[in-house]
Amino acid sequence: MTSYTVRTIPDAILKEVTAPVTSFDDNLAKQIKLMVSTLRKEGGVGLAANQIGFSNQVIVIELQQNDKNPDTEHIPLTVFINPEIVEFSKEKECFEEGCLSVPKIEFDLERPSFLKIKYKDIKGRKIKSAPKGLLARILQHEIDHLNGILFVELAKKQFLQKNPQFKNLKILFLGSGEFGSIILEGLIHLGLNLNILTEKGKPAGRYQMVRQTPVVERAKRFGKNYLEIENIKQADIPDFDLLICADFGQKIPENILNKGRNTINIHPSLLPKHRGPSPIQTAILRGDKKTGVSIIKMTNQIDEGQIYAQAETDISPNDDYPTLRDRLATLGLKLLVKTLPPLIDKKLRLVPQDSKKASITKIFKKEDGQINWKKKPQAIDRQIRAFRTWPKSYTLIDNKRLIIHQAHLENDQLVLGCVQLEGKSPVSFEEFLRGFRGQRPEWFKKIKM
Repeated sequence: MTSYTVRTIPDAILKEVTAPVTSFDDNLAKQIKLMVSTLRKEGGVGLAANQIGFSNQVIVIELQQNDKNPDTEHIPLTVFINPEIVEFSKEKECFEEGCLSVPKIEFDLERPSFLKIKYKDIKGRKIKSAPKGLLARILQHEIDHLNGILFVELAKKQFLQKNPQFKNLKILFLGSGEFGSIILEGLIHLGLNLNILTEKGKPAGRYQMVRQTPVVERAKRFGKNYLEIENIKQADIPDFDLLICADFGQKIPENILNKGRNTINIHPSLLPKHRGPSPIQTAILRGDKKTGVSIIKMTNQIDEGQIYAQAETDISPNDDYPTLRDRLATLGLKLLVKTLPPLIDKKLRLVPQDSKKASITKIFKKEDGQINWKKKPQAIDRQIRAFRTWPKSYTLIDNKRLIIHQAHLENDQLVLGCVQLEGKSPVSFEEFLRGFRGQRPEWFKKIKM
């Protein structure tokens, strides 16, 4: 069974109200199979029809237990057609939500803890039910989809109701990279008053085309104004009540920091460990088991400010730079949203960093990506995962650079996955070997063939 691509914000179909199902025929059955296949492929727990382009009132929900999460509540595959909530409980609970249509963004959301609903099954039979707990929450989330409502809209409403001081607060956001752009998107969804500053794009790729920063791309996607700057020391900085810095490639001058009382940086490590420009890559390279995010008060010394809040996450054996970066950005956004209200209300205690435990990371250069085959397979595997996007791990074959995009370990042996010979397109290592006619280099003995 094939699957569809999930539509993501700001796709207009996600704002449309769906129509009731009137015909319970083969076309409906095929649609439901597609929805189930898509839900399972994406690893979600619920999917509404308009999330994959259908405009009728169909929801599929499934939550399976697995070895990683044996305590997870089991919800068997259930199809809800024309679902209608007829009663909400007065009791409410707050729980974290995400959405396949709003990737990498998670917010705490308050919802009624149980419901009474009516719906039809795939054969058109009328059913009444009284779901509670997680199922009740998933149903509310998906029924909102059918009504053209996204969970981030509810998160915005609840955040501003609880924290009205943010309605007119002037926030200066400084960011450039993907980590910062994910955090920026979350702040946009909350409806905050943002001035967005980012660095000017730099030439990249074979043809040295100027590529704008991920922060620019994210701002454009949501129709937000932004300012690109070459040198922050020479930029005209607007007044602000709060400065939020995330993944910005320049040191912030002291005269800008002194403009506002609240100046914070979101750093993707558990400071004082891994200060500097490459904390995520360094954590993978060194085989760290845990990492996290830190929100600190900015000073004129990079990453040395006192700590407002921290949150940690495990590093899995399969994490590479993009997966860990995105997870840390999601974690950083959640921590930021929880930290901002008490910070603005001056209810947070600052904790000094222990400089004796500090470690400093470096800027990686292209030559750092060359693989030293004298190292153990575990170290090479970590390097390949850490350098997934930059500087990329490579070796030489017939005096040409062979980039190794992906690899994994099997019984402590390195197995190559996706590779790319200089001037060629990426292929699997097996495909590369089928077309390789040169002399096999010595490093072939270091990998599993």
